[in-house]
Amino acid sequence: MILARSVAETGDTARGFEWLRRLDGQTKEYVHNPALLHQKMVRQEGLVTLWELTDILFQRQRGAPLGYHFPTSGSPVIDDSVGLVRGAPHEATARAFIDWIGSREAQLLAAEKAFRLPARTDLEPEELPEWARAALAELVTADVDWELMESQGAEWMNTWDRTVRGHG
Repeated sequence: MILARSVAETGDTARGFEWLRRLDGQTKEYVHNPALLHQKMVRQEGLVTLWELTDILFQRQRGAPLGYHFPTSGSPVIDDSVGLVRGAPHEATARAFIDWIGSREAQLLAAEKAFRLPARTDLEPEELPEWARAALAELVTADVDWELMESQGAEWMNTWDRTVRGHG
């Protein structure tokens, strides 16, 4: 997102990569999995991380002393999706499942039990769990050029790995 924003604002990735270099320079460690990250955060080996909201909320549910804030400049929001595989042997059952997971009941259940923000826009805030109301009140959805990220993402990641990560 930082690189796509740089392209939108300046026409190239230079400013975005410079931002990422500064971030890398302030990064203590890149851990290999969420479990290690959460252990280090709870032990206060690091005080700030960039991570996925659902993981943080599950850790808080287990008693971890973690909090979160969204950047005021915006966060990329990735919509989860479900598809039906052509020729699926149980097409009618699969369609019924897809219809159910998009229902009000299932969306509210996923919000309550799995810390998933509902995709539906017709749910009233008071129907949502407190965590979801708080998150939606603070969350600013970033304007992201997903097509640019898809077309340039692999190249950008290669540049990140070669010239940014661990060099800050």
